[in-house]
Amino acid sequence: MTIVHARTPMRALGIVVMTAAAALPLCLAGCSSAPEPSASASELRAAPDSGLLAMPVNRTYDVAEINLNAPLAASVLGAALDDQISSSGHLIVNDGMITAAELTVNFSDLPEASFVQTRPTLIKHQSEGETLQSVGTLTVGGVAQPNAVVELTPTEWGEDEAQFDVTFAVPDNVMAPSTLMPFDEISAHLLLVAQ
Repeated sequence: MTIVHARTPMRALGIVVMTAAAALPLCLAGCSSAPEPSASASELRAAPDSGLLAMPVNRTYDVAEINLNAPLAASVLGAALDDQISSSGHLIVNDGMITAAELTVNFSDLPEASFVQTRPTLIKHQSEGETLQSVGTLTVGGVAQPNAVVELTPTEWGEDEAQFDVTFAVPDNVMAPSTLMPFDEISAHLLLVAQ
């Protein structure tokens, strides 16, 4: 009679035990009954006029008219310059945000002023009269001031036109004589018409 000793390494025995231990819960879960299809369901609805499912649309407004409020509005000089002001530019609004804005103003013999927005500005349609701050590059007489803040106060807002009061500080330039811009701040009323 011969006795044969079979040696099974402990590692192989451990792998078999671990595999069986891991498969047992999966087998039990796989054998459980399926939930009823009508047990839980959700339905999301949006009101037809909510605009929740509507894709945002870019709306472009062009500058149609500009009127100076300060510093020249009350003076005789302001009345004389009002006829000599030319402006151009546009404003692009997408989903309640001003995503792009450019405005250039030329008046009489004074240096040209322009503003190019560099950061989006949130517009709250319900809050006419609330001042917003738009950040961009303000250039007056060739002197650029990055990260300049222009204050925008919507006075009227609609799909066909928008009106804003705009105020900005004139940047200082140590190289140019102060007679080029004899004031520190400009305020104007803009009329913009949708394209």
